[in-house]
Amino acid sequence: MMNSTHHPAPDGSVPESRRIPSITVVYPAFNEEANIRHTVEAACRALSTLADTWEVIVVNDGSRDGTKGLCDELAGTYPNVRAIHHPANRGYGAALKSGIMVARHGLIFFSDSDGQFDIRELRDLVRWSGEYDIVAGYRARRSDPAHRLLNAWGWKMLVRFVLGIKIRDIDCAFKLFRREVFQRVQIRSVGAMVNTEILAQASRFGMKIHEVPVSHFPRFHGKSTGADLSVIIKAFRELFRMRRSLKNVSHEQPGLFAEEHQLAKMVSSLVNEP
Repeated sequence: MMNSTHHPAPDGSVPESRRIPSITVVYPAFNEEANIRHTVEAACRALSTLADTWEVIVVNDGSRDGTKGLCDELAGTYPNVRAIHHPANRGYGAALKSGIMVARHGLIFFSDSDGQFDIRELRDLVRWSGEYDIVAGYRARRSDPAHRLLNAWGWKMLVRFVLGIKIRDIDCAFKLFRREVFQRVQIRSVGAMVNTEILAQASRFGMKIHEVPVSHFPRFHGKSTGADLSVIIKAFRELFRMRRSLKNVSHEQPGLFAEEHQLAKMVSSLVNEP
């Protein structure tokens, strides 16, 4: 089925008839000074051949290295790049939420800033975006140490048992969403549970999810925080808290964008009161 879809031109570009109107790419970043320039510049090259209108939003999540300065430099160099800064580290989920909340376009994609994915493979997700609400990448072959692979397998089994979500690679940071998803889906997780939270709500709402294999490469610079004991403990706590909170999820809940819109209206009415 996938072979019947379009193929990129030899230079990696997508034919004009197949280009998408617009897309926002969000990169959470924490202490990624060795990776962020390459990641953002690769995204700029790929997006210029994929979409008519696009933007890259880099969320510096309280980095203690040179990430903040590099983000500002990239935003000053490339008109389509915007930088957001958290004064202190708030967590992966909080950084992702900050980026999504200011997204301007009809498709929203996020990935990690560490260079372990090939942004050019975004086109393999985009080709399914007309048929599905969410297109989720899964790492066809993970380039991670053995202990991380074991942790990931155990976590996937636990999430399936606790929440009933059957996704091959729930934490793969290579996901594409229609903007409408966040009219109904909320983000309350501040840490590593954000992927699980989004997909759990989407499943409850009956949204259509498609999975696509993507490449995964070793991390050559910096250190991942995903295997830190404090991160793991926090994820376990959030998982069981989420199980309880999902019982209260309803079709009437305001999503991330809807809630923000309601808040803006409330603030505006207060400001305009005589």
